[in-house]
Amino acid sequence: MRHSFWSALAALIVSPLVSTSVLAGGKALSCYEQATVPAVYKTVNERVLVQPASSYVVQKPAVYSYQARRVLVQPERVSYRTSPAVYQTRQSRVLVQPASVGWEYRVINGRNILCKVQNPAVYRTVSQKVLVQSASRVAVRQPAIYSSVKEKVLVQPATSYRVQKPAVYQTVSRQVLVQPAQTVWKPVKVRGCRY
Repeated sequence: MRHSFWSALAALIVSPLVSTSVLAGGKALSCYEQATVPAVYKTVNERVLVQPASSYVVQKPAVYSYQARRVLVQPERVSYRTSPAVYQTRQSRVLVQPASVGWEYRVINGRNILCKVQNPAVYRTVSQKVLVQSASRVAVRQPAIYSSVKEKVLVQPATSYRVQKPAVYQTVSRQVLVQPAQTVWKPVKVRGCRY
């Protein structure tokens, strides 16, 4: 503000007065000389983008494992075996004629006499084929047959996920011009000039 004031004063007032004073040969009341005021800078810090935000995909392959598995080679089977009938020969006493009472003539002492006679039972031994065990059908079980095989199984399926990378910033310092360099008139003390 002070520089602006002195600049305006030099341009509008001082220069004509000095010229007039010198030309007229009058007494100088105040004297000024030109001076350069250097530019004024200040340091500012700025946050600048070094690398923008990005993302990438990470692929994770599927995970497999091998494990034993029991497999059926041949199912259970049932077959039948036939057992023939079993016979046995047995002997038994069979009544041929039961005991009985009858009349018959007998000659006793030259005489023909009718006598009552008891006849014993008549038996006969016969052989007979007897069924001891009839023919049968026996079920014979054959157990199932298994085997162990290795197979590839999925433990974890393939997956993917996205990784986010945040933007990278950096703080940098730079000089900023606050006021440019300028030429101003400043008062001076010289002989013959009152200040």
